[in-house]
Amino acid sequence: MRLKDVIRAPKLRVKIGKWHSGKVPKADFPIARTAYRLGNSFKWSVIEFEALSTDCRVLVVVNEGKQKYEAILGVMAPNGSLRILCSYEHHPSEPGWHCHATHDEIGTLSSGVMRGPWVRRVPSARQFHRTKKHLNFTIKDGDAAIHFAQRGYRIEEPGTLI
Repeated sequence: MRLKDVIRAPKLRVKIGKWHSGKVPKADFPIARTAYRLGNSFKWSVIEFEALSTDCRVLVVVNEGKQKYEAILGVMAPNGSLRILCSYEHHPSEPGWHCHATHDEIGTLSSGVMRGPWVRRVPSARQFHRTKKHLNFTIKDGDAAIHFAQRGYRIEEPGTLI
């Protein structure tokens, strides 16, 4: 199973968490040994779902003042930690929307690692960003950030509309 398989698969048992700020507890997004640290100016929410009989989570992180956005997709490993497949993001320090993703088999990835050597930036940092479809997206609302992550990772239960 690969990233594209998770994205294309039907999603079941979708749960969208409440918005919080500060540290992300390991119970919500088990990537770090303790809590995943974010500054207090960042808001975050976790979307949980099942795809291909695998538990998956997306950590949606926003900072409205700095116009930073990140939607990190991970799948649960047998040891209870996440294997990160993709981080879709925007921040003013880099030109345009981009993602850090792997195309490797999920079973070969290390768990508990945000960005290992198997992760590639798409488009690469020196490449021209061709897509203009998200140019008008501004990070001003938590619901918009959640919907953006749902559209990007195709998270909707069969028979529902986003």
